[in-house]
Amino acid sequence: MEYNDDYNYQGDNIYDDSEKHPTGLTVLCILTFIGSGFSIITYLVSFFMYDILPEMMLTMGESLGGTLGETYENAADMFANIPQYSFLVMTIPYLLSIVGSGFMLKMHKLGFHLYVTSQILILGLPMLISKGGFNTSGLFISLLFISLYAIYLKRMK
Repeated sequence: MEYNDDYNYQGDNIYDDSEKHPTGLTVLCILTFIGSGFSIITYLVSFFMYDILPEMMLTMGESLGGTLGETYENAADMFANIPQYSFLVMTIPYLLSIVGSGFMLKMHKLGFHLYVTSQILILGLPMLISKGGFNTSGLFISLLFISLYAIYLKRMK
């Protein structure tokens, strides 16, 4: 009996293993799409619902009471002190992040540079706009993703 192994035929393989797209890079890009996409949605909702969100937070804080209620009240005060335009401005670096990861998904080095620029803006703009403190955990995540993306930089064109 003859064994037909059509699935492992290597003769006319259209995928060259030396040009194989890295799975790790794909995972990083998908995580970036999810995280940045969620941030864009959050900032746009905050921008368009700017007038009613603090009231909603205060109402939630009053109904919960206790320490959790105080947390909601503090969040409402903090939210009200952030200029409304800043929520719209903050969507820009997240869009840049998505564009950069899209380019990296297509193996273009330009995407890495766009991504790094977006991360600098994401860390710096809140301090410039609302005079807030530095986001240490954001720095850690940005450096982690930049380092992981940099692993694939040599394979990009």
